[in-house]
Amino acid sequence: MDVPDNCRAAIAEGYAIRSVEEGIYSVLPDRPYTHLYDGRAAIYDRVVGTRLYNRVMWGASPPDYVAFARQAVASDQTGMLLDAGCGSLLFTAQVYLDCQRPILACDQSLNMLRRARSRLMKLAGYVPGRIFLLQADLGSMPFRPGSFHTVLCMNVLHHLADAEGLIAGLKKLLVGGGHLYLTSLVKGNRLIGDHYLEALYRRGDFVRPRTGVELGDMLSGSFGPSVRYWMQGNMGYATAVSSMQRRAA
Repeated sequence: MDVPDNCRAAIAEGYAIRSVEEGIYSVLPDRPYTHLYDGRAAIYDRVVGTRLYNRVMWGASPPDYVAFARQAVASDQTGMLLDAGCGSLLFTAQVYLDCQRPILACDQSLNMLRRARSRLMKLAGYVPGRIFLLQADLGSMPFRPGSFHTVLCMNVLHHLADAEGLIAGLKKLLVGGGHLYLTSLVKGNRLIGDHYLEALYRRGDFVRPRTGVELGDMLSGSFGPSVRYWMQGNMGYATAVSSMQRRAA
């Protein structure tokens, strides 16, 4: 499959797009590379995708994750959506297949992207040309400012120490009036969920657990009063709108 023009145009100067394998591309250097989640992709899908795990550990619900992704897709009818840290499209594959928007889904883990491709193949029989799977590092954002009408970032921030930097970077990628949809695990005054967050932090899987207030303040620092934030158990949800007036990069 050729790289769609709109996806190629979204890649910043200095980044070369290369084909890794059928239906998966990369802007990372062409050298051996292993991501932490390459070895965890299968178990992640088996555990994190279950209602029981989410209900017990986080007081949250996979159908709500899917509904949130549908809201993100519905925020614009035609503009390109960036799924920043898409994983295996565990909760989003069918959502993306049900719409006609161009989707650029990126993740640093190649095995996660392979599972994303397999999930699309299982559901649709093929990977639609408007869904572009890209291996990329969000810590070194490879996209041009103002390239996306919607950014969806689900369950990424609790892995990152510099969450403020990522939020500010994602804002720059939005067109004026573009929408950010974001989720992150936070402390929620739930004994089991809060203790599990601390355990994952001590194990090195997550950064220091943040509170919902901390996450809301970080979002407001970049997006101002347009932020809407709510919690379900230990899962924080947020939406925000980029200002219509964009400063020159």
